[in-house]
Amino acid sequence: LTLGEAVRGYRFWILLLSILFAYQGFSGIGPNLLPSLTDDGFTREQAASVQSVFGISIIIGRVVVGYLVDRFWAPGVAAFCLAIPAAGAAMLHGSQTFETAALAAFLIGFAAGAELDLMAFLAARYFGLAHYAKIYSILYATLAVCSGTAPMIFASVYDATGSYDLGYSMASVLFLVSVVLILMLGRYPKDFGAGH
Repeated sequence: LTLGEAVRGYRFWILLLSILFAYQGFSGIGPNLLPSLTDDGFTREQAASVQSVFGISIIIGRVVVGYLVDRFWAPGVAAFCLAIPAAGAAMLHGSQTFETAALAAFLIGFAAGAELDLMAFLAARYFGLAHYAKIYSILYATLAVCSGTAPMIFASVYDATGSYDLGYSMASVLFLVSVVLILMLGRYPKDFGAGH
């Protein structure tokens, strides 16, 4: 599809909105994870260890999901990857043990690592490769805007409420909305020129 054809189809907007909501969650949590943990009473060393789990899980997510999308329907894989950070963000709401925080960070990081590759794969499968660069650039720009604004929004919620809990609750909801959206993509198109 050309960019114009893609934009006139519902799948482009479903994918864009799912990226928008998911990356508001990922980008809000990432930079604020360490301060939220210390705010909950963890030592800086414990918080740094949890942050390390987050970083390692990003790498694992990329490798595992790359393997899965070659074998299974990618929106289904994406939906699973967006459901687990919803659970992870919910686990960070309120007080938690070190083990719970580490597991939550792993779930969120795993999905964050997978999502960028999933976006690239889904764009190729649903819109084709002829005008891929233009279509992907719009999707990536959405992701970049979220990466720049979400940390400030997350921190602003903390400033207003004195807690990161509302931010984590909002992130959980955003991830779940993304799950619903991504499943609406439907089957892979057999012909990129029709049915969009």
